[in-house]
Amino acid sequence: MKHYAVLIGLFTLLIGCTEPQDIGELTTPKSHMGFDSKTIELNGLTFHYVEKGSGDLILFLHGFPYFSESWFKLLDVFGEHYHAVAPDNRGYGYTDKPDDVSDYKIEKLVSDVEQLMTQLSPDKKVILVGHDWGASLAWAVGQLYPERVEKLIIINGVPSNAFLKVLQESKQQRERSKYVESLNGWMAKMMFAVRGPELIWKGVARLHENGHVNDQFKQAFLTAWQQPDAAQSAVNWYAANFPPFDQIQQADYWPSESARITVPSLLIWSKEDPAFTSDAFNAIPGYVDDLTVKVIDTQSHVPFIDHSQSVINFMQDFIRGN
Repeated sequence: MKHYAVLIGLFTLLIGCTEPQDIGELTTPKSHMGFDSKTIELNGLTFHYVEKGSGDLILFLHGFPYFSESWFKLLDVFGEHYHAVAPDNRGYGYTDKPDDVSDYKIEKLVSDVEQLMTQLSPDKKVILVGHDWGASLAWAVGQLYPERVEKLIIINGVPSNAFLKVLQESKQQRERSKYVESLNGWMAKMMFAVRGPELIWKGVARLHENGHVNDQFKQAFLTAWQQPDAAQSAVNWYAANFPPFDQIQQADYWPSESARITVPSLLIWSKEDPAFTSDAFNAIPGYVDDLTVKVIDTQSHVPFIDHSQSVINFMQDFIRGN
């Protein structure tokens, strides 16, 4: 039961909801919150994405437990002047879900992003935006393919190599990240198989209760998580990329222990982010050569949803060079 409690704590930790949630009847959405919905072949898999607008590509990468349309507020704004695209990452939503845990190694996830950029913007650099796991991918793309990225915009996320180092050195961050080990356990697999959408919505419901997302978003969120194997595939990201914290070795660092980001980067950070300690936040500048930092005074892990105007303002200023 200890692991059960820790797992449930993940969702209450990230959003702060504590009461059981009625998810209601699930149906297949007739539209994706009004955005154009398309598919594309990447690395032998079919990926789903939503888009708005035309022009230079700005690519939004979601984290756990979100999906493409979670970016709806930012897609609406930036789709007025850019080709704004948000995919369902490998294993999420309406994108293909490989069975093998090894198919979720970060090098494969990053390759998906690079291939998507190449197909959608073959001749021009991309503005890359990432949150949480999507931030890890965006940082890694910046490390490996700086020639493809115009600017990086990161919302509450740490470079993978920096985060592994913090996990090795910070007891506080290891305590904060205990949910990762719970997600890798058998009980998590059983719970997600039986109650996946309900459990995951429990961690997001407060956004709905407080008016930050509407009923249309709730329906889109739940139906995305209702897709076959969606919950287990999302958990595979953790199983594939996090060894036990007391067994982290140099070989686990990817792309390398010392890999740096040279692309101009904006870090938008919640002052009291529930997933990361100050040790994680303070580690980031040591890996980024050209970094602008903006801190929002909130405990939210998803400021692009519940503090969206601040995030939009920071992004617009950074893109314009202000």
